[in-house]
Amino acid sequence: MSGGVSSAATDSRTQILPAVAAGRAFVWLRPGPAPAAWPLARIATGAAMAYPPGWRTVAGDAGTATVGLQDANHDFLGYLNLTPRQGDETLSGWASFRVEHNVGEGDRDIRTLAAARGLRFRTGRGTCIRDAYVTATGGEFIELACLVAGQNATSVIVGAAPPREWARMSAVIERAISAVTT
Repeated sequence: MSGGVSSAATDSRTQILPAVAAGRAFVWLRPGPAPAAWPLARIATGAAMAYPPGWRTVAGDAGTATVGLQDANHDFLGYLNLTPRQGDETLSGWASFRVEHNVGEGDRDIRTLAAARGLRFRTGRGTCIRDAYVTATGGEFIELACLVAGQNATSVIVGAAPPREWARMSAVIERAISAVTT
């Protein structure tokens, strides 16, 4: 497909599976604290994200926390972002919302790889999507993006890496997402 978004990723036919039916796609989600050596980034709502040692704070949107691991050329090898809910995000509509958000950012060739709702997090419940896309600048990424509703706030946690780095980065991205509090 050239330059477009796959229709399955953008219309109401995108299948969202309940956590028990999500199969192996979200088996990595095991809520619990991050390793003690991991630094913690907080946002104003009180939500917090732990991240691996060696990852550095990266400039991001106001009110968010963004960290990443970059190579010598400043290309991302791994990326984490914690953002407060900012609009129409809902647990039931998260997967399609996220795809539409990525389209609005200029991403293309978006492929929904898996999505599930009713997932348990440390301080709430959430819906997650795993997708792949090409950015407006030509970078390719696989991302995990979760909307997590807690007692105090609803937050978005996103982890991403280029496909060539996914096998190496996915474990730490998944661990950070598993440790998020909101």
